[in-house]
Amino acid sequence: MAPVEVNDVGDMVLTEAPVLRALAHPVRLALMDRLTRGTATVAELAEQVGIGSAEAQGHVDGLAQVGLLVADGDGWRAVGRGVFFEVPESGPEDVQLAARELSNAMLLNYEQVPRDWVEQTEPKLELDWARAAGLFNAGMTVTADELRTIQEDLETLLKPYLNRTEAPEGSRRIRMLAYFLPSAGA
Repeated sequence: MAPVEVNDVGDMVLTEAPVLRALAHPVRLALMDRLTRGTATVAELAEQVGIGSAEAQGHVDGLAQVGLLVADGDGWRAVGRGVFFEVPESGPEDVQLAARELSNAMLLNYEQVPRDWVEQTEPKLELDWARAAGLFNAGMTVTADELRTIQEDLETLLKPYLNRTEAPEGSRRIRMLAYFLPSAGA
């Protein structure tokens, strides 16, 4: 298996079915989410995710085997800062299916993030951060190509922020979730 490519914004570019499938599991997604933010030991990961160390080690080994994690001192870290993949237009059907499995797993895995934020984080925010937070919810009619262009343009817009090496004074880590959910028919 080829090494996982990292793009110019630090995302691991996933193109192979075994890599996509390795990540399409709720526990592995949670581990990867933590490890894209820095190194952690298996014991720390197990505690954070709420599983035993042996189970956490098995998931870490699975992610390392497909090239998503590397050992770092006493712990592990992700090869990149995020994940990028597409459902390919052509090519092996197993890659298309694996990409769809990962996409669906990610959508379902992160469904609780807004609720947790509202219940646990928002009440503690200072007014200026509460005013800056929010939701962008827009309905529109576009083609599949236009939707991919919107996603690419959004990544281009965010690139300077994603590639920062030093955080400006007063900045905080934020989480941006963007759902692109086409209807099933015309």
